[in-house]
Amino acid sequence: MARPQAADYEDRKKDILHAAAALFARQGYSETLLEDIAEQCGIKKSSLYHYHRSKHAILQGLIEWRIEDLAVKVEAATKAAGTPQEKFHAMTATLVNEYISTPDEIAVLLNQTRHLNKTAMRSVSAIQHRIINHMLALIRDLRPDIQITPKNVSAIAMLYFGMTNWIHVWYKPSGSIKPDELAALIASMFLNGLNGL
Repeated sequence: MARPQAADYEDRKKDILHAAAALFARQGYSETLLEDIAEQCGIKKSSLYHYHRSKHAILQGLIEWRIEDLAVKVEAATKAAGTPQEKFHAMTATLVNEYISTPDEIAVLLNQTRHLNKTAMRSVSAIQHRIINHMLALIRDLRPDIQITPKNVSAIAMLYFGMTNWIHVWYKPSGSIKPDELAALIASMFLNGLNGL
């Protein structure tokens, strides 16, 4: 008979992902052992297998969960907004706040995907493209008065993600600029650049 799941199974599973994110971000995926993750969680290594079948499964679960969570939040924020400009501000604020509040997870998402196998990478890529395609559509909606070539739309979107994706590297919560101010600054710089096309 299969071992029944505890009432807090999903919470414990998520706790393991949080602990792994801290270790993967600090010392790298290859250098992190299952024993390290178990110790960080305060459980036995054998207990990890009740929640995740391997270290790779932990990495895949962490990255898929984080990127899916981002996609859902971006979609919800932009759906609740009105004009394309408002949708753009909502998407930017969502990404900035998420990147600032979960720096370890974002660091793993950006730096450790190379350790995923091909099947896992395809799954992650499909979710990532939900966010990218959202931005591609927004760029077109922001400037419906001009024809932007597909390659330029893609380049503009990647420039945008270049502005947002690495915030966790340099941003200091104790600094003078607050997350909402940073999001507004990014949006202003980007939108003014679009207006100059």
